[in-house]
Amino acid sequence: MDKVKGIAIIIVAIVSVIVTVLVANILLDTTGKVNQGNFRISDLVVRSSADVKEVQDENIELKKLSDMIFDITQTNQISILIDPNVKASSIRIENLNISDPALKGNMQIYQTKDKKYDVTPELKSIDLDLQQEEEKYVVNLYINNNNVLTNQKVDETVETIQYDATMFKTLGYDISSLKFNVSFDLLITDESGNTVKTSISLNMPTDETVEAGMSILKQDTSNYIFTII
Repeated sequence: MDKVKGIAIIIVAIVSVIVTVLVANILLDTTGKVNQGNFRISDLVVRSSADVKEVQDENIELKKLSDMIFDITQTNQISILIDPNVKASSIRIENLNISDPALKGNMQIYQTKDKKYDVTPELKSIDLDLQQEEEKYVVNLYINNNNVLTNQKVDETVETIQYDATMFKTLGYDISSLKFNVSFDLLITDESGNTVKTSISLNMPTDETVEAGMSILKQDTSNYIFTII
């Protein structure tokens, strides 16, 4: 009887250890769990417009608008404001994907003008500089469709032009031919080595860009929740 009791005690002890290990693993595994407020996107704004440059020979006398020649770049800026409860050590982008617009020039993405990246299928991740304003982290990303139109002239009937995105409409280009989607994971690593991420997907430019010359679109930040990885 004592022998059976002893075996039962050993079995109970082994089972208890196994259960303890399993519970500990479950509790310690934070993968995919929602970050408890260490980082929060408090603002996300998309700005779109165009950069219009005169490229004609300066020695040629211009008598009317239709004599002028233009190169046009469609411009976009994504501004993300992040509230931190802990200090970040790095911010980066992963799983970057930018679809091609029907009307495409040289697509580039950058945070600062001295470090630009050509948009290619191989470009999937970008390390970002840590930038702060008033104790908040700021991410400004620029995605430009460079020289999407070159050597352009307006019709002889055009009497006025604006050096913004209304030029696409003046030249007769449909806004839908300029639209594209950008998606990426935004990852933040804090000083303790813990990393969280949120997935962002945006369409640009908006219809208002061509009608008004530029657009400023504020996003619903409740869609962007950081999870632990």
